[in-house]
Amino acid sequence: MEPVITSSRSLYHESQTQGQCGKHTLNNLLQGPVFSTADLDVIAESLRQVAQESLQRTIWKNPYKSPLGMGYYDVSVLEAALNQKNCTLAWFDARRDIAECLEQQDESMVGLIVHVPTSPRWIPFWKGQHWFGILRLSNGACVDMDSRLSQPAPFAGFDDTISFLKDILQSGGRLFLIHRSLEATVDPADEIPAAASSETGATSHEDL
Repeated sequence: MEPVITSSRSLYHESQTQGQCGKHTLNNLLQGPVFSTADLDVIAESLRQVAQESLQRTIWKNPYKSPLGMGYYDVSVLEAALNQKNCTLAWFDARRDIAECLEQQDESMVGLIVHVPTSPRWIPFWKGQHWFGILRLSNGACVDMDSRLSQPAPFAGFDDTISFLKDILQSGGRLFLIHRSLEATVDPADEIPAAASSETGATSHEDL
């Protein structure tokens, strides 16, 4: 059984290092050093091989991770990693009401993964991208687990959480709902499988 977390005190939190936002996002949501960069590199390589076999041609550049050798991963890598830990990832359809969606969630919800565009000040004209997680506590409260923060930042309440998420969506960000595989399920109308991620362009080339 997963531990019951009702307070943001003493939460596990990884801060940003070397562009590793994908790894930090997973570990902050799963509340421990569950995945290493090497683990995610193995998943990315496995996905490249599967794509190569499907297309029946050589794929020299791995589209699931950064060619720069840093920790930038496609959403497919995050999804595969979560699946290994008995969790699911599904894209939230921004045409729906996020408040209504969250109100319908049950105890199987771990939280959300957020994907946002970034514009680093030190590299003109570069459009980066960033992953971070929002952890949902057992009492329904939400905590911003962004690795760019020095520590977890609890939201003031449901309205504060919704306002933050709406701002994300309006600024071109994307949300992914994360659940543990329990007996309770979520209304599939609220979610679109992340297999459609190729249309979202959600890769984590952030913080450069």
